[in-house]
Amino acid sequence: MNWLSIAADVLWILALSIMASSARAAWNRMDAETRVPMIGGWRAPRNLALPLPVLAAFAVGLALLWGHRHAPDLAYNVIFFGLRATLAAVIAMIHLQWLKGALTALEAEGALKS
Repeated sequence: MNWLSIAADVLWILALSIMASSARAAWNRMDAETRVPMIGGWRAPRNLALPLPVLAAFAVGLALLWGHRHAPDLAYNVIFFGLRATLAAVIAMIHLQWLKGALTALEAEGALKS
């Protein structure tokens, strides 16, 4: 374990915590039977739609972590750090944009608590 791997871990933890806290805030604004708009135009139940992106990001982070831990030399460590740092931010931003759009659509339908 080196300092690049630890720094990338910190960035992933921050991204996942932002995603989880925003999903929890959205969860509290919805009724249990609310169907949330997903990317692609379909709708999923709240109990699946809100935790699923966070769990998928966690799985991606674990796969990248495994690759980073098995990097053979410093050049690969730097590449994995850049990849993990960039993807943590990009995935969190995509999640926030999707959640904002979903909440806007649900608010227009009157499906959110005030």
